[in-house]
Amino acid sequence: MTIQITDRKESKGFLKGIRKCAAERRNPFSVMFELTYECNFDCIHCYVRGSRKEKRELNTKEVFSVLDELKKMGIFRIGFTGGEPLLRKDIFDILDYANKCGFKKGLLTNGYLIDEKIADSLKNLNIDKVEITLNALNAAIFDKMTRVKSSFEKVKHAVELLVERGIQVKVKSTATSLNKNEPVKISQYARALDIPYNLDCEIMPCRDGCEAAVNEYSLSGRETYEIRKKVYPEMFNGTRKKSKTKRRHDRMFNCGVGKNSFSITPYGEMNLCLEIDHPRYNILSKGAEASWEAIKKKIDELNNISNFICKDCDLLKYCGWCAGRSYIETGSFNKCSEYFKKRAIERREMDYEQKKDSKKKLQCCNKGN
Repeated sequence: MTIQITDRKESKGFLKGIRKCAAERRNPFSVMFELTYECNFDCIHCYVRGSRKEKRELNTKEVFSVLDELKKMGIFRIGFTGGEPLLRKDIFDILDYANKCGFKKGLLTNGYLIDEKIADSLKNLNIDKVEITLNALNAAIFDKMTRVKSSFEKVKHAVELLVERGIQVKVKSTATSLNKNEPVKISQYARALDIPYNLDCEIMPCRDGCEAAVNEYSLSGRETYEIRKKVYPEMFNGTRKKSKTKRRHDRMFNCGVGKNSFSITPYGEMNLCLEIDHPRYNILSKGAEASWEAIKKKIDELNNISNFICKDCDLLKYCGWCAGRSYIETGSFNKCSEYFKKRAIERREMDYEQKKDSKKKLQCCNKGN
């Protein structure tokens, strides 16, 4: 019997419960499948630019074989991404096959190629969600970030074509020094369309370790805090929230890696996540289930090392440290990321200022009484 849930909040809660159960049992729930590293944009902050490129990516038949392996594992959701997945001539064959396999499907695209015909095709293929990057509503800034002339109008039009067809759309942005005044406008635009908006304030290094974009375009912790406060006003009450972290001090990975998620490269290799081009277990030769067991073993080994770098750090409660970012920056999962160390120091200083201001206000109130 098929379970049908029509209410969005109820559906979200139901899926959250399944995801949590999968994590507890360490059964894979969702997969990010990079179908290609080719892209028609050349975004200034793109981390995929440093990806290892081989002569041949998976062909249609091989992609189908990978999907068959994922079906055997009981994967619930697949996000198809790239590069730009719509550049593949067989993209609709792949989405159709994924549909027949019973997966919930998401498509992560820059939206540039979406016209009426493609939007109709996505609707007919029952695509569950399309995520589109919208880094600015100012055309000049948008085009400067994509490095493609007249790209803004096409992407904005794509968002609206999908919304018109009732396809669930999510827009997302990365805050940089170029577009720091845009996220508030984009969030208002998304609210007007009644679609979700996600703001990321972290620029990732390229997978080859290059940090040129990070150094040139990253915002300070104070700047990102002020932007988030304007974009998500419902999360703030006029005062800075106390810094919190969900990180456990005794384990390296606190995300879904090794619990309920993994990623796949255009060459059919299973990796820990999209950001880490490692450890590259070939699904077609090793098998998806065997590759997943190898990843779990790898994560267990890393989580149980005795000299974990963050274990006794006094910045721990302010730090959003990620093992994947550390690996890209330093070549090791167990080294301090200078990026996150700097952000943690900024957060500690901001918390100190907040406490100091609160103390002054309390003293003034006491004098007044």
